[in-house]
Amino acid sequence: MNFDSKFASYRFNKISAKNFIEKYKMANPKEDIKKLKGDILYFYELKKQGLACDCGNPIWVIGSAIAGKGCFTCISGESDTSNVYEIE
Repeated sequence: MNFDSKFASYRFNKISAKNFIEKYKMANPKEDIKKLKGDILYFYELKKQGLACDCGNPIWVIGSAIAGKGCFTCISGESDTSNVYEIE
């Protein structure tokens, strides 16, 4: 599946990794938060280095940490990021 690069400039709601992890933990108390934190840091660094999704768009750090490397559209099938968090 290949998406137009028009989705490359997503407008996410920015959140710190710490705040996202706290929100995620409250909503998902049985999940491995230590692994999630490591995955968020890993994908955040990869994004800073310019790693892109297979479709060419920038990776979505939060989605990649939870579901595997990908951009918002490839992971979620959506393009509206107005109510979606991304690590700042």
